Amino acid sequence: MEDDSDDASSSGPASVLRSLQLESENRDSPNSSMTSGSVTSSTAEQKTKITLKMKAESENSNNVSPYMFLKASTTCRPKSSIPPRLSPSEYANQCVAAAEASRLDPFALHEDEHRLLQDKLCYSHVTVYLNIRNGILRLWTRNPSVSVTLDEAIGCARDERWTRLACFAYEWLVRRGYINFGCVEPPFLSRSVGRGRKKEASRETIVVIGGGMAGLSTARQLTNLFRHYPDRAAPRIIVLEGRDRIGGRIYSHPLTSMRSSRLAPHQRPTAEMGAHIIVGFERGNPLDPIIRGQLALEYHLLRDLSTLYDIDGTPVNGVNDAMIERLYNDILERTGHYRLKHTVKRTAPGDKDLIEAGRDPPDEDGITIKQFEEATALGTIDQLLPNKKSKRRGAGHRAAKGDKSSEEVDTSMETKMQLPAAQAAKEFGFLLRKTTQMHETLELDGLASQLNQSLGAVMNTGVDQYQKFLDLKPYALRLINWHFANLEYANAANVDKLSLRGWDQDIGNEFEGEHAQVVGGYQQVPRALWRHPEPLDVRTRKPVKSIRYSAVGSQAKATITCEDGQSIEADKIVFAAPLGVLKDQSIQFDPPLPQWKRDAIRRMGFGLLNKVILVFEKPFWDVGRDMFGLLRAPRNGQGTHQRDYKEGRGQFYLFWNCIDTSGLPVLIALMAGEAAHEAEKLSDEILVGQCLDQLRNVFGPANVPMPMESIVTRWGSDRFARGTYSYVAAEARPGDYDLIAAPIQNLFFAGEATIATHPATVHGAYLSGLRAAHEVFESLVGPIAIPPTLVPSASAKKPAAAVDLKLMETHMAQAGKRKGDELLPAGTFTRPVKEKDNALHEAWDAAMWVRIYDDLGPPPVKPTKANVNSFLMYSGEHWEEVKTRLAEERKKSGKKTKQSERDQVRVELGRMWAALSEEEKKPYTDRTNKNREENEKAMREWSVKAAEWDRRTWEIKDVWIKEGNSFEEFCKRKREDEAAMDAEAAKRAKV
Repeated sequence: MEDDSDDASSSGPASVLRSLQLESENRDSPNSSMTSGSVTSSTAEQKTKITLKMKAESENSNNVSPYMFLKASTTCRPKSSIPPRLSPSEYANQCVAAAEASRLDPFALHEDEHRLLQDKLCYSHVTVYLNIRNGILRLWTRNPSVSVTLDEAIGCARDERWTRLACFAYEWLVRRGYINFGCVEPPFLSRSVGRGRKKEASRETIVVIGGGMAGLSTARQLTNLFRHYPDRAAPRIIVLEGRDRIGGRIYSHPLTSMRSSRLAPHQRPTAEMGAHIIVGFERGNPLDPIIRGQLALEYHLLRDLSTLYDIDGTPVNGVNDAMIERLYNDILERTGHYRLKHTVKRTAPGDKDLIEAGRDPPDEDGITIKQFEEATALGTIDQLLPNKKSKRRGAGHRAAKGDKSSEEVDTSMETKMQLPAAQAAKEFGFLLRKTTQMHETLELDGLASQLNQSLGAVMNTGVDQYQKFLDLKPYALRLINWHFANLEYANAANVDKLSLRGWDQDIGNEFEGEHAQVVGGYQQVPRALWRHPEPLDVRTRKPVKSIRYSAVGSQAKATITCEDGQSIEADKIVFAAPLGVLKDQSIQFDPPLPQWKRDAIRRMGFGLLNKVILVFEKPFWDVGRDMFGLLRAPRNGQGTHQRDYKEGRGQFYLFWNCIDTSGLPVLIALMAGEAAHEAEKLSDEILVGQCLDQLRNVFGPANVPMPMESIVTRWGSDRFARGTYSYVAAEARPGDYDLIAAPIQNLFFAGEATIATHPATVHGAYLSGLRAAHEVFESLVGPIAIPPTLVPSASAKKPAAAVDLKLMETHMAQAGKRKGDELLPAGTFTRPVKEKDNALHEAWDAAMWVRIYDDLGPPPVKPTKANVNSFLMYSGEHWEEVKTRLAEERKKSGKKTKQSERDQVRVELGRMWAALSEEEKKPYTDRTNKNREENEKAMREWSVKAAEWDRRTWEIKDVWIKEGNSFEEFCKRKREDEAAMDAEAAKRAKV
């Protein structure tokens, strides 16, 4: 197999396009074929033009990142990027849709925006900022084949006063990978060396380990980022890949047995050995602008599964299939009651009505986001914002399906209202056993409360308990276990290994739209990331043996040693190999990874999925269907118990018809769950033979010939993967994905197992690369430097339209590396308020908490926070003094003002505070710093006590349930008591 890196010898965009579009006849490497409808795009000059003159100056003498293009003289034309023919509401609708398509809330700040702007941005200006940010995203999403330029971003502002906001929004979106990412040329910038630019010989070196989607995403994004900074020497970026191909677990194997008449001349037949499906393009998938916007790749939209075949080869009755599926979903939903509930961390919202109307706020309040929130917490907001307090925080902003924070965890022990199992089964259409009562239900609480319980244990018990109410024949159990196999395919693991509480911890981050496959091979995407707009330095056949990194300082050098003996010195390392490689410990780290990271790696699961690929001369199946499924007979027992199906239910349970994407009559059979591990040990001959037997059972022996070509995957045996994708194992903890992702000085991590919001997906791997690139970039360049004044006051507005960005050259002080957010304990004692509609559940829950409070007492009280805002402290001390002075001045002058008395006091206090020297402010800042330390200490102590109290509540609940207080037993006693009372009442009535 030929080395992918050999193709890099060609140069120039034209040769890159040819390499993506033309088939190489003398190569049979799985990545030699790349097809693209069009990778060319219009030039940036064809987009909206604004006059922009760049004057390169020397870099800052300190080690602080200059604000992007602060040193440029810019003639700013407000609204130049806002189409004048669009109504404000229609333009606003497009901006809102663009934010939602970028995984951002159009009506509130991202958590990182909130952190950076809370001390710099007035609360009322949040709406202005969001309008600009959403407008920039609109430019990108409407044409992702051309980078958005700074002048276009400034043109999204409606007034020259907002120029600095537009500059910040643009830089933040670029750095975080929300715009200008993928296979697109960065904006044209001068590459001339400034006086302060580092010499070529002193450039930093960044080494990315792993040439899969995450590694290529990291390298490409870093390359693009440095192209946005003309004064900064771009580092050397080297990608080391152990295989002789790129793509990692994306592997489009070339099919050589036949030529295709269905594909375009520049395409060739391939079969997907690894990643296969794009799980929806809509609502934020970063692959959408790359695949459809930049590469214009042909893709095939998938239709739902239409037919299941039983073990005798006959189609499954549709009515029975629907009934069993509802029963399976009912069991799965009941396990959801024990799921850890994730909530979104609140950030500063804008005015939803104004944003949807496409307007900026007419006034400004003069206080920062942080001041507003602290004043709200202290109850002094009415002093700062009279008559506005009730309008500040709007409820119910419609959030985009963006990345959800896992910082806050809801671990309510309440049972969600659901029909009793017997009643639910009857509504599904089942006949209950004669002895079954309608109130009977599943008893899962005791099992579910056990430490590190698995999803499979609870679901299997649910099936077993349903059999007490229903006469489930082997036919029904085969159908149920087909759905179990499908769940095991989704998680790459047997359900017995999945965490009951966290197996679907990424819920809520799904994309929308039909699922799809890339025609001609998914591997076209990583190849395009490698080659366009210019080839990356990817070195294949370079397995890494060891990594020596700095555990104490991020500026120290690191060394990567390859198996061939070559050593490469690097300033930064990004480890983008699979989690399976980390678990296998085939690469040695010096020093060893910290214990907290090793523990997270050990706890997290890494699963396995395998395939049998069959190429036939002609199809014998319905080519109009994209998939069909097979029910599997039990390996053990008579098939009357759930446990009989565990071993074999995932073998060939689903077949993909790939004739539309490969161009040949290809079937891909999936092996999930235990069957995936079994495939690692069996020969190709046995597996292909077993697969053909199943097909002949359905379509007839005479209709299923021997395949022209067959391939079997064994991802578990691949030393560069050791599996397929991650899953949340039973012993995993909340936050383990974040721990695996956390950098260690000059060592960074990327990959699908490092992104909690989108794990086990190609788009997740890509997003993790964007995140890692941002982390590396910030460690080299520094954080965004924000000027002291982001928005000039309205009174200082100049009549001229020109805005000199040199005024923004005061940079943010160098800040230490921000540590990751503190992980909360697994539970929290706070009982969230929920709507209840069942008296029995309320009574049971209340009785449980009475017992807990009797044994433990009330939960630790969360400490109140002392004032940590210097300005508010100063205002509190001088409020009455200023109020009296202003009243006397008004009385003497006899002048009337439209401002309220409180507004006048607030404005005067702000002026007085701004006029103080740093020495005069020091007593207040010292006191607030001391208060902050005391607040943090009190919160730490409270967190420990709260976590212990929370842990004890679970222990007490377990004891309480074992004493005969499960919900089912509680209901039974209640009914008995009510029956006794009714009988007593009837007896008295007779008397």
